[in-house]
Amino acid sequence: MGTDTLERPVIETRRYPDRVLSDRHGYHQLLLGLDGALELESGGRLMHVTRGMLAPVASGDVHHYLAPGNNSVLVLDLPEAWCEVLAFEGLLQGPPRCLPEALVSRAQRLGGTGESLGRWLELALADGGRRALPPRLKLLELLPAVRADLAHPWRVADMAGRCHLAEAVFARQFRALTGLSPHEWLVQQRLARARELLRVGNASLTEVAQACGFADSAHFSRSFRRRHGVSPSAWRRLEAAGGASERGQDSTSRVAT
Repeated sequence: MGTDTLERPVIETRRYPDRVLSDRHGYHQLLLGLDGALELESGGRLMHVTRGMLAPVASGDVHHYLAPGNNSVLVLDLPEAWCEVLAFEGLLQGPPRCLPEALVSRAQRLGGTGESLGRWLELALADGGRRALPPRLKLLELLPAVRADLAHPWRVADMAGRCHLAEAVFARQFRALTGLSPHEWLVQQRLARARELLRVGNASLTEVAQACGFADSAHFSRSFRRRHGVSPSAWRRLEAAGGASERGQDSTSRVAT
């Protein structure tokens, strides 16, 4: 975590990684969702930053974030003094707000000047937007817990129960945030862990299957072949030879810049 300060506003489109990270800095920040979803916790508020959602992070606040899939976020880094002079503190208070599509599209065309940014912020402040209700599905807690115990026979009902949501509601919200059903996401995580074990160790297929939560080695092999087009044994030989196929590699974890 850092406490850097800024002399002038910075406008960047960023992509956030599929792991829980924490940060703190000496300037305000507004995050506008463009694509996918980012889960953000700041100032004691949980926020889902999807397209059109404008989420504030106040200077000095420790915040935690996780993006469970491909995402694109317009990030506005704003110096404290700059915000005070132009009276933009109203955008940094209260819950996130959902902006109209016209404002979102205009934000994507913002230049690098403080003048154009200032005008856009004035419009966002004047519009007010629709205030977002606090979400009940907290991926920042759920996803690390599941990843830490992939050998557990997770059911959708188990995951929904941890979030205090009905199973159907949980499944719908989960897909909206990740682009996958809970079962699809779980299989993806188990296969990712299996690749790690196949790459670095000499565990048998049965041991890999058990460690990753598959019913048995046959179930593991079927799931692996369906995803990668080759058996786990063949994939391991290709990897050892330095020519493993990239067809099944997940690429959602891209470090924010």
